[in-house]
Amino acid sequence: MERMYGNRMVIDRRRLLVAATGAGLALSLPGARAFAQGSAAPASAAEAPEGAVAWVKYNLNSAPTDQLQAIPGAGERMTREFEEYRPYTSIGQFRGELGKYISPEEVAALEAYLFVPVDVDQADADTLQQLPGVTPEIAQSLIGGRPFGSPEAFLKALGASVAPELATAAATFLAPDAGETATWLKYNLNTATSEQFMAIPGAGERMTREFEEYRPYTSIAQFRGEMGKYISPEEIAALEKYLYVPVAPASADPETVRQLPGVSPETAQTIASEGPFASVEAFLATLETTLAPQFVDLAKPYVEGA
Repeated sequence: MERMYGNRMVIDRRRLLVAATGAGLALSLPGARAFAQGSAAPASAAEAPEGAVAWVKYNLNSAPTDQLQAIPGAGERMTREFEEYRPYTSIGQFRGELGKYISPEEVAALEAYLFVPVDVDQADADTLQQLPGVTPEIAQSLIGGRPFGSPEAFLKALGASVAPELATAAATFLAPDAGETATWLKYNLNTATSEQFMAIPGAGERMTREFEEYRPYTSIAQFRGEMGKYISPEEIAALEKYLYVPVAPASADPETVRQLPGVSPETAQTIASEGPFASVEAFLATLETTLAPQFVDLAKPYVEGA
């Protein structure tokens, strides 16, 4: 269904995702279709391409208070700040406003769960880099290709630079039809394909070979240690935005548990201290008593055997 937005005719969120298909982008995210239907608690976002899981981000302009409060590090105080400065038009605006109260590191930790809807013809480079797969170079290229005039044209251009499943996820971030949530993808270090790894910014052939050489990974510390032979901690952290090691209930350490959506450092310590868990079911039961409800189903696909 079309509707007016200011003086522009826009397409609704479901048609935006269908437009990705028309731009040559496979609709491989059933979770994204659930978002289009207005799901407030996107449990079905766990349905991601083979070898990947969904990481959900919350719309700074429309997500409800209870969802924002559940984000690790947010709580009532920061949620009030999020809402006070609405509407956000750029991620730089968010960083600047929140930077009045907390450190850049704390802002970045919150940003892992948040996004500002992306206007395809107005967004600056930093705001475009919220989209899965978009590097500084790709952002500048997209800016140089303006005006797009429509989400469809933008997605077609984006699809020439990023993997199809990342471009499909990116469609969920686009204004003015972005919903309360958007989909980011993370790839399983033990099962993802070479093609999926190669599509991650900063990976390429060399790091893809290293990822695969050290399989299977049993902890995120193992991954960091092996990759630390070749690249800096900052480069590893950038890659980790797209990667995860499955959490094994029988040997879950705090750092590996922290990969789960909704898990703070304190929560990770609490969960790990109750292990080792005798079964997947016991581990999931602990998640249900320690995580906010909106994160429980999202965390399950990260758990080995769940």
